[in-house]
Amino acid sequence: MAGAGNQDGFAPAYRGSPGEEDRLAALRRYRILDTPAEEPFNRVAMLACDLLRTEIALVSFLDETRQWFKARIGLEVTETPRSCAFCAYSIAPGGLDVFVVRDASRDPRFAANPLVTGEPSIRFYAGAPMRTPDGFALGTVCVISRSPRPAGISGSERRWLTALAALAVDELELRLQARRAEEAAAAEARLRRAQEAAGVVAFEASAARGQALEGALQRLLGLNEDAPLELHGLAAAAHPEERPRLEATARRLAGTGGPLQEEFRVTMPDGAVLWAQVSGEVRLGTAGDPGGWRVSGLLRDVTERRRSDERQLLMTRELDHRSKNALAVVLAALRLTPAEDPRAYASAVEGRVAALARAHTLLTRERWAGADLGALVQGELRPFLEPPGPDEAPRATVEGPKVLLAAQAAQPLSMALHELATNATRHGALSAPGGRLAVSWSVDPGRRALRLRWAESGGPGLEGPPGRRGFGTRVMRGTISDQLGGRLDWEWPPSGLICEICLPAARAFADAALSTGLAAGHRTG
Repeated sequence: MAGAGNQDGFAPAYRGSPGEEDRLAALRRYRILDTPAEEPFNRVAMLACDLLRTEIALVSFLDETRQWFKARIGLEVTETPRSCAFCAYSIAPGGLDVFVVRDASRDPRFAANPLVTGEPSIRFYAGAPMRTPDGFALGTVCVISRSPRPAGISGSERRWLTALAALAVDELELRLQARRAEEAAAAEARLRRAQEAAGVVAFEASAARGQALEGALQRLLGLNEDAPLELHGLAAAAHPEERPRLEATARRLAGTGGPLQEEFRVTMPDGAVLWAQVSGEVRLGTAGDPGGWRVSGLLRDVTERRRSDERQLLMTRELDHRSKNALAVVLAALRLTPAEDPRAYASAVEGRVAALARAHTLLTRERWAGADLGALVQGELRPFLEPPGPDEAPRATVEGPKVLLAAQAAQPLSMALHELATNATRHGALSAPGGRLAVSWSVDPGRRALRLRWAESGGPGLEGPPGRRGFGTRVMRGTISDQLGGRLDWEWPPSGLICEICLPAARAFADAALSTGLAAGHRTG
């Protein structure tokens, strides 16, 4: 492994290598090259610097003849020739998950490299490839130091760098989805214009006589078959909130004539609300008929288009929200972790990031519609859910109805459960051979709240509440009380800790959570 002393056998993916043409095509697909700096990628580089304690970090993409930096910390240049790129080794076919150079000045592949002999005087390098879902390595998230690191990187640092590369790819995918959605919307707009040119429901009316509506037009407006079409008739058919605006338009056009272009809601006889679009031209009467007017135009149902626009707007906002929040949650976990002991700090950060990752995986599995509470709890307690030996009971049991957590509740609750599990394994029931843990949850009879009970027994005896509020308690109050508006109740009987969490339904449940009923639930252990 590169990080363990074996740095031989790598060959950079130069132009003409097998698969390189497809890799470059995949890179072009994302349209990322030569774009301005963007905060999500800058945060990835910043986190890489902080986590691996280096002066330089880059989000680098390998083009045909250059490596170009989308984000850079500690480096002024925006690109270098590909012939000098360490990253070319990181993305080479058959390469490792993280490519490490401990001392470039002593490595025959890099000793004469201009980036080693001159600025930025690279000595240590570690890069994780950014691989697309279809397997193409577009570049790397890498860290660089001007000092060698004979020890290379740790297993935790390797996982962190790999995770940051995956986050950068997630951001690329979000950009790609948003662009495709915009292109689809533009294509829909072109189709809509073509349909309008072809006509949907044509009508014509005048001041001298009303004209009975055609069947399609009458059904679209939800009017009676004998309803006459008059200039003021559109306002009468419209939703009450739309009528003042349409009446004003009708009065103006009846006096001046001109183009008619309006979109408005229509309340149907069954109470359904549709969107209609009317376009046409109002022509005033001649000198012999000064009070007359004539209107001709098209009326069409645009309900689906309006709903599509609303879905597009919501999706764009959701994509933006997720890309900003993904790294913000990781940053919060780092900042909330005491750093006095580097070994303990690394272990605590890894545990909290792993808890967030498990929640993220569950949310992704459900397309962010929610996360299964039972799976979330089992993920934290998995080592204790199996019997430790023959004829022995599991150390932990999990029981509760099927509950789909809201996306915004899953990650904070996973953090709280992780803190409880960590405390139980270090100081509580799961730290002693005979200790037991029972986790259960229920939906209250009024379906207004989710209640979760964490009960430990058989561990070290308790003498009452702790003398001071620990860090884990502060994390739980920050997630349960502050983020989710819930309540925490603690008990410290001699038998072991009991913690009860109550979350309001509006914060806890996904839209479909309660519709599943309480029959099919979780019971393990």
